[in-house]
Amino acid sequence: MDQTNHDLLTLIRDRAENLFLTRQLMCADTVLTVLNSGLGGDLSSETILRLTSGFPEGLGGAGCICGAVSGGVLALGLFLGGKGPGLTGRKRVMFNTKKLHDLFKDCYGSTCCRMLTKKIEYGSKQHFKHCAQLTGVATEIAGRLILEMNPELVDQADWPFLEQRDRKFLSIMKGVANWARP
Repeated sequence: MDQTNHDLLTLIRDRAENLFLTRQLMCADTVLTVLNSGLGGDLSSETILRLTSGFPEGLGGAGCICGAVSGGVLALGLFLGGKGPGLTGRKRVMFNTKKLHDLFKDCYGSTCCRMLTKKIEYGSKQHFKHCAQLTGVATEIAGRLILEMNPELVDQADWPFLEQRDRKFLSIMKGVANWARP
């Protein structure tokens, strides 16, 4: 991997962790948002939030597959998926989905939300830091897999979006302003 790709993947991971820690987005939302916006995807923010709304906390709180991994699978489909029905257009996504799963599991020993957070008090500061790290790593792995298959995406990366860092207070204020909007 060259230095540009390494720098881009570091920004991808850091941006994902920042969006999660500032509580602007949840795990699956964060992964798909960062990769979509950072690599030039064509999904609107509203579509991303609608698509990912059931994934956090291991499929809607069931504790199963990590929401960050689920968001990574959605991003793989967005950038690597076929344009028509049938298995042929899905092979690249399926192959890379397994790689995402296996690489994440190699890092953390599981892809199951309840196992990944078993020893952490839900809602605690430690919980958010841990899940931000999981989200960052899942985003980085999915990003690497996408760039390996589509290296030209490096040239259309939105570096200013990926370099942006938000503060928690300002993020909360932004959320309140958006919520209050008619």
